[in-house]
Amino acid sequence: MAKRTKKSLKRRDTILNEAEKLFIEDGFEKTTVKDIAERAGVAKGTFYYYFDTKEDIITALLERRYNHTEEKAKYILENDSYSALEKLEKIILRLIFTRRGNFKVYEFFKIDENAKFMKERNKEFWNKFIPLFTQVVKEGVASGEFEIEYPEEVTEILFMGIDSFLHRHYANFTTEEMYQDKFCAVEEILNKTLNLKRERVDLSLMKPGK
Repeated sequence: MAKRTKKSLKRRDTILNEAEKLFIEDGFEKTTVKDIAERAGVAKGTFYYYFDTKEDIITALLERRYNHTEEKAKYILENDSYSALEKLEKIILRLIFTRRGNFKVYEFFKIDENAKFMKERNKEFWNKFIPLFTQVVKEGVASGEFEIEYPEEVTEILFMGIDSFLHRHYANFTTEEMYQDKFCAVEEILNKTLNLKRERVDLSLMKPGK
């Protein structure tokens, strides 16, 4: 039974992986269930054993990406060798600024054009990461690195605002310059809103030449 379960999970991952490649290559709308099944080397009926619809693939891909990112973020949070500011920078790079150099990869995630997708995406993403982002900000307030009177509320506004802003522009990121402009704006907002007392937020790792 264990072997069958492992094999089943591997087949599901194969379907997800090949579907993602097809969405990137041909777009979500043009990709059919038949295309996905053929690319994954499975029967069409096997696809429906794992997923009810093609749209379920998007939900599964988002969930997989977010779970992986959540693990990385928690690892950073638990590392006592980092200051709150360093944790903030590293988590932002993991959660938000990870698309550089592969601009096409998120073109098929145009879920903002689909109200159902957008609602599911925001619920999953915000529920997972707002608490982590809030934890870092509170740590920074406690250590004296940040000065915020309402850390939970401000963090929620910051996270949702930055996420929505960048999500709106992802499909249009075609050059490093366009990407950098958005990063600089986010960096400025964080520095001013968090009212940093010593160092400044530095997202230079995501800028050209760094």
